[in-house]
Amino acid sequence: MSATTRSSRSSRRGAGGSGSEPSVPRRVTSRVELPTWKAPFRTITERKTAEEGLRLSAAVFESTSEGVVITDTTPSIIAVNPAFTEINGYRPEEVMGRNPSLLKSGRHEQPFYEAMWRALLDRGHWRGEVWNRRKDGEIYPQWVNINAVRSELGKTTHYVGVFSDLSDIKRSEAQIERLAHRDPLTDLPNRLLFRTRLEQALLRASTSRARVGMLLVDLDGFRHINDSLGHAVGDIALREVAKRLSDLVRIDDTVARLSGDELALLIEGDEDIDTRAALMAERVRESLNKPFMVKTAELFMSASIGIAVYPEDGTNVSELMQNCDAALYQAREAGGNTYRHYARALTDYARERVTLTSELNRAIERDELRLHYQPLVDTGTSRVTGLEVLVRWQHPERGMVLPDSFIRLAEETGLIIPLGAWVLRRACLQAREWEAAGIPFGRIAVNVSGVQIQRSDFARTLESILHETGLGAERLELELTETFVMDLREDAQRLLCDLKHLGISLAMDDFGTSYSSLAYLKGLPFDTLKIDRSFIVGLPDDPASAAIVTAITTLGNSLGFDVLAEGVETEAQRRFLLGVGCHRAQGYLFSPAVPPEAVVRLLS
Repeated sequence: MSATTRSSRSSRRGAGGSGSEPSVPRRVTSRVELPTWKAPFRTITERKTAEEGLRLSAAVFESTSEGVVITDTTPSIIAVNPAFTEINGYRPEEVMGRNPSLLKSGRHEQPFYEAMWRALLDRGHWRGEVWNRRKDGEIYPQWVNINAVRSELGKTTHYVGVFSDLSDIKRSEAQIERLAHRDPLTDLPNRLLFRTRLEQALLRASTSRARVGMLLVDLDGFRHINDSLGHAVGDIALREVAKRLSDLVRIDDTVARLSGDELALLIEGDEDIDTRAALMAERVRESLNKPFMVKTAELFMSASIGIAVYPEDGTNVSELMQNCDAALYQAREAGGNTYRHYARALTDYARERVTLTSELNRAIERDELRLHYQPLVDTGTSRVTGLEVLVRWQHPERGMVLPDSFIRLAEETGLIIPLGAWVLRRACLQAREWEAAGIPFGRIAVNVSGVQIQRSDFARTLESILHETGLGAERLELELTETFVMDLREDAQRLLCDLKHLGISLAMDDFGTSYSSLAYLKGLPFDTLKIDRSFIVGLPDDPASAAIVTAITTLGNSLGFDVLAEGVETEAQRRFLLGVGCHRAQGYLFSPAVPPEAVVRLLS
């Protein structure tokens, strides 16, 4: 080995470190700096991202359900999306380069558009509701958002408008509004809208010193149409009534349906409103009196009408409606098919009714009611055959109140049900007491209101009272009015038989005052016919009264009824009744109604 070679190895070992072991050769690599390519990669990525964003924007522009229109600052349309065409009807080529004002409907004044442009120039955006016109000419509502597009230097370069069609929403709102303010059956204004219009009319009248008239129209006996022909026929009749009334009024007057079969008319004017309201009431009556053809049925209708006038009869909505209702009540009380003007006395009467109702309700609780008894006698022997029960009200301030003053009120308010049950129970207890004492009173006769029978399970109530008091059913007679029995129609047989099965007697009160016939009555389980006092008062000198009483008595006896005359006050009347075969009577000739303690003396 050469020296040179050894020297070279030694120097490599020295470089290795220890010099005792051969070292492993180290790989030496040189570091080369490569050029940076990041800038081109970033440019491509940004471009790809931008392209993706543009594709998404284009997709949104093309597929959104809202219309989009882009204009320059002229403004001229430079782009629209398919929804724009679908909503407005214009194809893109028909609007390109044109001003968006081609969509104007004409509903907005120039200040509206001036305010829109001020907002766009000052704030760069505007939004609101606009009525525009489609290509076919239809005017419709839009909700519009317009925004200005600005360059990097802040200069406006374009405007973008995005709009949606509000037609469906407006239709829904109109439907909701109609349901809230219109009667769904007749399409007339309902009570809420009528009150609003009346309030507006009164406000106008207060500033112009004009007058306002109001009419309340209530159809007489309309429930009979529903009960007999069904509610479908009743609805058709109501729609026809609404049409007839609407045909009578001026375009600026109002016809409304307040509830059920109650309608209202509102009239305004400077002329004599009192006369005009009265003429309108007459026209309403004449219109309704013409027959209604509903399917195959011919209906005849009438109405009760109340009239009130501002400002004499009320200075606000509530007062005018209340007083008009009071007038309507008077028209009903007069028998219907008529009208009444409001008078201050009607308010006093209505207030009295409210007070009396409240006091009557407490009268039952405070034991202020009293029973009196009027004898039913044999016209030949004057022997007492029974006692009719009559209720009195011992009012702490008014004194003794007769039934004519509160029975009708009790029927209208429903108080007749507890009142009637109280009378029946107290009468049965009294009769049981007389029976136990051996007092020969015959039968007790208790008047029963039709309301008691219709609004409660009267047969069960009666059975319970008889069981509770221990009075035999043969000791009790119930009196029902002829009018009520005729109103029952086909239900009369069933209801009356339910009562007869309990063992009581039945009497028809006020016979001859309604439209029934003896041929109809022979199928009903009555025992007694009571001839109304209006036919007795003229006896024996009035030929018509004499003929009616003779006919009723003769036919009643031949059909097996006991016939009893009410209101007998003279001896001549008694002799006439006895002569035509009427063997029972009651009246002041024999005795007025007396309290229980006087009955014993009367019978003895």
